Amino acid sequence: MEPLLELSDVVKEFSSRPPVRPLDGLSMVVPPSTMIAVTGVSGKGKSTLLNVMGGLLRPEAGSVRYRKIDLTQATAAQIDDIHRRGIGFVFQTPYLFQALTAYENLELALRASGEKVVRDRIFEMLEKLGLSERAEHLPSALSAGQKRRLVLGRALLSHHDVLLADEPTNDLDAEWSERVFELLRGFCATEGRSVVLVTHDRSYAAQADKVYLLEGGKLREEVTL
Repeated sequence: MEPLLELSDVVKEFSSRPPVRPLDGLSMVVPPSTMIAVTGVSGKGKSTLLNVMGGLLRPEAGSVRYRKIDLTQATAAQIDDIHRRGIGFVFQTPYLFQALTAYENLELALRASGEKVVRDRIFEMLEKLGLSERAEHLPSALSAGQKRRLVLGRALLSHHDVLLADEPTNDLDAEWSERVFELLRGFCATEGRSVVLVTHDRSYAAQADKVYLLEGGKLREEVTL
C-alpha cells in the first residue's frame, strides 16, 4: 500500500555554536493503519521530527512526502490545505481558542476540516473525554489534563489521515493515559489512518505497531522495550 508519509535522508540543522543537527540523514515510512512510537532522551529531536513530518519546519536536505506531495517543495497554501484534512497535530502545549467553550473548540475543528457539524458527534466525543459537564466551560476553567484531552478530541474529530502526537499523555493520570491510548488506537483502526506518537512512556510505546529510537539524528527500528 502507498505510504501516507515518507521521509528520505532528512537533515535538519539549527544555527548555533556549534550547530545542532537533530535529524541527520533520517528516513522513515508511515504506512496506513499503523501506530508508530518514537522514543529517545529529551532534547534530541523528537519534537523537531514531528514538526518536519508535518511541514511546520523545512529540512536543509532530503524529502518529506505526504502521499505524493513533497512538503519541502509545497507552497504555504498547499501546506495549509494538508493541515486542514491530511495531517493533524497534538502538541505538547495544549493550544485552545481561549474565547471559545469546550464544545465550540470541537465545533470549530469540524468546520475547519470541512466536516458537517453534528451536535451528537461533538457530545459523543466530549463524553469519551470525560468532559460532558465541561461543554460550556472556557479553557481557563479547565485543568491541565482536561485541556490536553480536549486538544486530543479536536484532533480526533478532524478528518485527518495522519495524526502527529507529541507526548499526548502528559498531565494525565494512569487511567486517562490508558483511555487516551485506546482512542489513538481506535483512530488507527478507522479508514487507514495512522498515528506517529512521541512518548517517554515505554509501556505505551511497546504497544505500538512499530517502535523507533531517535539517536544520533537517525531512527533505530524495533527497539526491545
